[in-house]
Amino acid sequence: GLEVYEIDGTDFVQSYQTVKKAVERARAGLGPTMIVANVVRLIPHSSSDDHRKYRTPEELEQERSSDPILKMESLLLKEGILTREEIDGIYSELDAEIDKAIEVAEKKPYASSDTVMLHVYAHEDTRKLNYEATIPSGKPIVMVDAINHALHEEMELNPKMVVYGEDIADPKGGVFTATKGLTTKFGKDRAFNSPLAEASIVGTAIGLAVKGYKPVVEIQFGDYIWPAMTQIRDELATFRYRSNGSWSAPVVIRVPVGGYIHGGHYHSQNIEGFFAHLPGIFIAYPSNAADAKGLLKTACRIEDPVLFLEHKALYRSPQAMSPEPDKDYLLPFGKAQIKKVGKDATIVTWGLMVYKSLEAVKIVEQKYGVEIEVIDIRTINPLDKETILNSVKKTSKVLIVHEDTLTAGFGAEISAIIAEEAFEYLDSPIKRVAGLDIPGIPYAPTLEDAALPQTSWIVRALEELIRY
Repeated sequence: GLEVYEIDGTDFVQSYQTVKKAVERARAGLGPTMIVANVVRLIPHSSSDDHRKYRTPEELEQERSSDPILKMESLLLKEGILTREEIDGIYSELDAEIDKAIEVAEKKPYASSDTVMLHVYAHEDTRKLNYEATIPSGKPIVMVDAINHALHEEMELNPKMVVYGEDIADPKGGVFTATKGLTTKFGKDRAFNSPLAEASIVGTAIGLAVKGYKPVVEIQFGDYIWPAMTQIRDELATFRYRSNGSWSAPVVIRVPVGGYIHGGHYHSQNIEGFFAHLPGIFIAYPSNAADAKGLLKTACRIEDPVLFLEHKALYRSPQAMSPEPDKDYLLPFGKAQIKKVGKDATIVTWGLMVYKSLEAVKIVEQKYGVEIEVIDIRTINPLDKETILNSVKKTSKVLIVHEDTLTAGFGAEISAIIAEEAFEYLDSPIKRVAGLDIPGIPYAPTLEDAALPQTSWIVRALEELIRY
């Protein structure tokens, strides 16, 4: 189904005719076309490169004779389309246009240093939605269904929203059924399967977003996101900033993550630590159905790109069930939730670790008669520093719990913030419980349990904290 052409890319007529044929083929629904255009490199790669050191004079002369501009000029003269004087006039006009652009640029002052942080994200005014206008009060719902309902509601609201990814279309509706029913309800033009190509999924989403669409794409597992890293790091995260606010690409990337499902090396990764290092992208990591729905609906409406992380083990977990919010329920990014109030120590956590932390707290409180506060940060970026710092200032002891590896995990950043901004309030060292520093999650259940944080690990860390 792939048509392939190899052409002389320095020949305008041949290039035009071939591309025209490929476009007509695509628009007729006949499939893709690959064009291999052979071209020349007329000048060195960069100002620090002198290609005369590694290219022969004969090679350079041969390539100069294939200069597409000179070849086009010869064609126009030969066919009598333009005269020598008319071509020289075009060159003169272009020279004048370039000189004028240089003059304008040279007269402009250098950018002021106080603008260096502008346009990392959309202006806050564009994110002023009516948050938490209602209270979740519907029937209890599992998290994956809450995500599915959020997608249905937002696609109904926004005709420019499209959803795609690997196996997301009906009748499958995604490997976890998060997108079930979207193709049936909204059609194949708005909810469709993509090739197994993560870079293509994200790259096309950026293009759609630039053109005014709201793409919500799925990377089937967090472990598969790495082929898309160039698109995310170099394009998506930087688009608004490097265009000085002229362009934006508010893509939503949904990604199932996490272990505890015996998924082994390629279906268990936690990725928030990597992406927290990329300014320009918001990151959500909900722990329950209501938060997942409220945050996803917000992600579908704001003008910033969002990485939306969904823990696979919570999709149908009774622990993560909650009353379903209505269609008007939106949660703001950067607002943590205090899951349990306490005065003797603070746990800062997110995702599945919220529930393991609450289990550990129950054990420790019964044994020691203490009261421990548990904070679910809900979003990695922006991070609700205020809630964390206020709690630490109250309790003077803090434990950070996350599933990702300990070294350079996001808990290290939270620890640094607390050390810098609340050090004088601490009565003990900051403690962390996290996954082991190993390159992948083992498949064997015994080894997976040994690699990932368990309730007993948190109990032990809390006991050390309380006794300090």
